[in-house]
Amino acid sequence: MKSGAVYSLKLERLAVERQQSVVRVLLAITTSLLLWKFYVDQPVDIRLISLDRLVLIVVLFCAYSLGVWALLKWKPEYLKPITIAGSVIEILLIGYLIHQTTGTDTPFYLWYIFYVVSISTRFGARYSILGLSACIVSFIGIVCMASGNYAVNVPAVLGLTSFLLVLAYMFGQISERQISYQASLSVVNEFRAELAGLATSSEIINHLLYRVKELLNAEQAWFLPAQRGSDGSEAPGLRSAGADPVLLSAFREGGGAWNVETILREQRTVVSGRLAGDASLPGGTAAKLNLKDLAAAPMMVRSIPVGVVYAANRKDRPLASADAQILELMATQSAPVVENALLWERLREAAASEERLRIARDLHDNFLQTLAAIKLHLERCKILVQKDPERALDGIDRIHQIATRGLAEVRAYLSELRLMGPEPSRFKQAVERCSADAATKGGFQTHLDLHPPDEAMPPNVALAAFQIVRELLNNAAAHSQAEHVQVRVYTQDSRLYLEVEDDGKGFDVTRVRAEKASEGHLGLVGVEERARQCHGSLTITSEPGKGTHTVAVLTI
Repeated sequence: MKSGAVYSLKLERLAVERQQSVVRVLLAITTSLLLWKFYVDQPVDIRLISLDRLVLIVVLFCAYSLGVWALLKWKPEYLKPITIAGSVIEILLIGYLIHQTTGTDTPFYLWYIFYVVSISTRFGARYSILGLSACIVSFIGIVCMASGNYAVNVPAVLGLTSFLLVLAYMFGQISERQISYQASLSVVNEFRAELAGLATSSEIINHLLYRVKELLNAEQAWFLPAQRGSDGSEAPGLRSAGADPVLLSAFREGGGAWNVETILREQRTVVSGRLAGDASLPGGTAAKLNLKDLAAAPMMVRSIPVGVVYAANRKDRPLASADAQILELMATQSAPVVENALLWERLREAAASEERLRIARDLHDNFLQTLAAIKLHLERCKILVQKDPERALDGIDRIHQIATRGLAEVRAYLSELRLMGPEPSRFKQAVERCSADAATKGGFQTHLDLHPPDEAMPPNVALAAFQIVRELLNNAAAHSQAEHVQVRVYTQDSRLYLEVEDDGKGFDVTRVRAEKASEGHLGLVGVEERARQCHGSLTITSEPGKGTHTVAVLTI
């Protein structure tokens, strides 16, 4: 299996078979060399093995070993038929080798040992006994057909048989555990890949329950969240899922050792194949809920409890320890994904809340004054309409002008929101447009020196940067009485610098900021908040008659 490849049980088994095929080729080469050495060393007049028989054995074993190696290398999709056919062919070849080399005193019985180990590795404990049986049958056949060399050495036959039995049992048990572990690991990797495509905690929980029912062949699967609040409330953002309210309530409010909080406190997976006689469940609960088998696994992220996932049957199909192991693995994999999804959902809610506050600030700074002016002129017109109709008409014309200007500002604001984006080109275009609008309103000339980052900025940084520049330009247009305003945007040491400098009348920074804040004008306060949200700072330098220089620094 290639390093870095996605793990699967089939790939793991293929890797093991390929390793064994290499060992098989080495054994075949060693066998050929030993046979040739024996052939050369034996006297010509009493040779126990002929050249033709030697060549046949060498050709058969080398062709078989190299053929299996080649098929596993270039035709891995035929892994299963190759291993099944090889298990039959190999014992026949080994029997033929041992029979044809009787009397050579060469330890070709090592092939039997390799055969038992390979069968155990392929099929586990149960089928390793079949492999052992094939070896014994083959060996007995050789003894019966042999001229007497093996027939008189009964202890050797019994010793080899006992040795093969020990090998079959030992490697069978080891292989059974390894196959079980590999199967569980394969399930976990597949499940992890499936979870990667899910976004919300409810989707993750629902998929977890679906896969639990599928893999454990369980009739029921449900999830109960942990109680995190001091008032006994469930984990925020999580809800019970997967079963009827009666079943959920039984393991939330009762359940004995199966209670959700008990399992989370003990942090251990529990399973029972005979629930009716299990004292850990309060008497009568199993019969009331019609449950025969039950398993539960805690979902924890470090010391943070997420919840418990349950699986149960209402038929005579007991849940075993292997099922509990798979359930525990799936719960372990799901817990951090659920917690991350909850965190992301909370961040999105916080971002939405912050966006609402930002829009509220913008509405206050840009449109509230317009509405207040309209209200003031309407009240004045209401008084004048009876006393001085002509002045009332002038007031109505003024209201119309204010409303028209306010409508244009709303349209420009919405246009800016649509235009803004994290890409450098869009950011630059948005600043250019905002500068042109401010120049028109304030009657000054703008000089732009814009060098945004070459790469796309994080969306929150790009939006905050644009809002800061726009607010500073709007302040210059409304208050500075400047003739020239310079806007500079550049990056340095992973920081974005925004500078707006004018040659206007300037102001006392401390006094004006305090006065504006007390009057509810939060323009500069909003600029500072946006800078802090991007781990940055805002510096305003100004004196009456000397213009204003503002620098905002944001962390990219």
